Amino acid sequence: MEDFEKKDQQLKNLENLVERHTRTQRHLEQYSEIGDPENKENARKIQQIREKQIAELESKIKDENKFISPEEHLQNLKENYENTQGYIEKNRDSMDEQMLKNLQEKQQHREEQINFLENEE
Repeated sequence: MEDFEKKDQQLKNLENLVERHTRTQRHLEQYSEIGDPENKENARKIQQIREKQIAELESKIKDENKFISPEEHLQNLKENYENTQGYIEKNRDSMDEQMLKNLQEKQQHREEQINFLENEE
């Protein structure tokens, strides 16, 4: 699916969710005095689910332009690796054992990712 087709579909889904949310909200407000309390509670739960879905869709639509290329990802990994390595070397004596161990594990994971990405090209 083309990027703009995907975005169109996401926008349609967002529009449908907002419309259903609005209709249900109006219904809840207009008929708040009558109706089964259990049904109203169920409708409120559905509204909460819709609100979360709306927020997620909005976030996806906004964040899609923040995609980074594999090359940028590799460069970021290398920079993070080098910066953290320098930090470890400077502060090794003042770090507690657990923090040092955690940083070394992160570095090992970064190293593996860097090797994988470099060998993939």
